[in-house]
Amino acid sequence: MDRVKKDYHKIYRVFLILFLLSFSANLFMLTLYFKERKGTPSSLPTESKGIQEVKAPEEVKAPEEVRAPQETKAPLRMVPLPFVYIKNKDYFLLCDKENRTLHLYRSEESGFSLIKSYSCIVGSNNVDKREAGDLATPEGIYFLTSFLAGKSLPEKYGFGAFSLNYPNFLDQREGKKGSGIWLHGYSDRVERPPFSEGCVVVKDEVLKELIGFIKIGDTPMVIVDAIQYNSGEHQRTLFQILSRFLKDWKTAWESRDTAKYLSFYSRDFVSGDGKGYQKFKEYKYRVNQSKKFIQLQIEQKSFLLSQKDGGHIAIVRMNQDYRSDNFKGYSRKIIYLKEKQGKWEIIGEVTL
Repeated sequence: MDRVKKDYHKIYRVFLILFLLSFSANLFMLTLYFKERKGTPSSLPTESKGIQEVKAPEEVKAPEEVRAPQETKAPLRMVPLPFVYIKNKDYFLLCDKENRTLHLYRSEESGFSLIKSYSCIVGSNNVDKREAGDLATPEGIYFLTSFLAGKSLPEKYGFGAFSLNYPNFLDQREGKKGSGIWLHGYSDRVERPPFSEGCVVVKDEVLKELIGFIKIGDTPMVIVDAIQYNSGEHQRTLFQILSRFLKDWKTAWESRDTAKYLSFYSRDFVSGDGKGYQKFKEYKYRVNQSKKFIQLQIEQKSFLLSQKDGGHIAIVRMNQDYRSDNFKGYSRKIIYLKEKQGKWEIIGEVTL
């Protein structure tokens, strides 16, 4: 019996030693494995890389990180297609939805200078806005028309918000719906949103910086799907053509030659107060017959092209000082022009 016990203890010690040796070997191999994995880039998305886009059903979008601002350099002797003319030393904004980047430009005598680029957030529905609640950021040429302080807004709007004139004249012609499209901030105190509901959103610190460059009612904010470019030479030629158009339109108006004045307007024209071409024509003949003189002073603020319309629609922002023998008026106007068979015609006028 004692001999059996001794053999049992001997066998137990042997198995215990083998177990400890096996466990140590496995632990050593496992340590080497994790050490090797640590030095190898992972194929899985991490926070430092940004969350990769995952295709999901149309109504459910996978969240994305806010990308770093894309460094955008225009090709040699090329300029962003929307910009024809901006008053010298004025600033303007270009939002690239594809790269989720907001660019700040300044107009110079020699052209347009890119001052700085910022990361931004846009709508989760990556198309041009069509309907209220479709979570899409509109594409077009807009102006920042007012500023709302953050104290009067829900916390999600951060430091404050600049309102855009969406839907503008062109949007309304296309039957677009919705409202409340803003350039607004977001605070570090709240969780960073992966998408907006259609607005362009930047960090509060960026919005505070932009306030110093924005002129309410004057500063354009162009939103495009992806930036297209135009040659600098074509841009300068187009500026001369549109400037001549405005000069001839002004001369015809001052001359009270109503027929010639109306030749600058499209048969599809709609005025700011909703008059179609025929009613506008009747109104102008009636008004001009009562005038002894008309004098106009025009300050050109910006000429811009609608990129999504292939550059065939131009938006002119100007200040107009009108004087006649029985009326005086000052207005901040936006004129919409369309090119048809090489000729530009006014399709709409809006007073800001």
